[in-house]
This record gives sequence, C-alpha cells and structure tokens, in this order.
Amino acid sequence: MPPNPVSKLEVFIGTWNTTGNVLKTDVNPGGTLIATDSYRWLHGGRFIVHDVDARFDGKPTRSMEVIGLHPTRKELFATSYDDQGVSEHFKVALSGRRWTIDGQSVRFEGSFDSARTRLAGLWELKTGRGRWQPWIDLVLERA
Repeated sequence: MPPNPVSKLEVFIGTWNTTGNVLKTDVNPGGTLIATDSYRWLHGGRFIVHDVDARFDGKPTRSMEVIGLHPTRKELFATSYDDQGVSEHFKVALSGRRWTIDGQSVRFEGSFDSARTRLAGLWELKTGRGRWQPWIDLVLERA
C-alpha cells in the first residue's frame, strides 16, 4: 500500500491554544480572537477532524473541518462548516514547516517553529474588488 500523504499532517494532532489580532478590513472591524483548535484522526487514519471553538471579541463561533486527500486530484484538501451555515472548500499543503490554506474567499500562510509546537501566520480575506487584504494575524501554540 502506498504511503498515506495525510500522515504528514500528524504534527497537527492534539489541542492548540490560538490567539489572533483581527485586522480592520473593508468589511470587518478589527478586534481579537481567542480559540481552542483540536485535531484528531478519524478512524482509519485517512482524514483529520479539526474542531474550532473561537471567540471574536467575546462573540462565540464554532466550526468543524475535515482534512484529507482528494481521491482524483491527489492533493490535500479541507472542507469547513461553521455554526452560521457557511461551508468552504480549501486546497491545503504542508511543505517543510510552511502551512498554506487556499480558498476562494480566504487564505492562510504560516510556518511552524523548529520544535513544531507553534504555528504563526496570516489569514487574508478577498475583497469584493478581488484583491487580498490582511485579515487575522494568528498564533497557534500546542496546549
């Protein structure tokens, strides 16, 4: 059996404490983000389930994401679902310590530290004019 490309995402498994500075954008006010991100293997080891319990300026929001390997494209993907009824599909990649998430309306680029216990990066939001704007300066630290 060929190696499972999802297995390289083992670095995420566990619980992370997340903090962020939400930057003012064309459509959102600035603020703060505090969250707990939990990653676990779905039975069989082919998918990761990512649960998020976040507070944007104290306002709760929750989401769930499934990360796996696209069966025909042979690339990693993620699909997220939130408590507001929004879902989005992403292409994700881990190359060395660099983690990227690419979606139609949001994207993320960050890097792990050498111990892989801290991930820092920036979310960007696509504006109505089609340009990318810095959105959330984020840090995840292993709990």
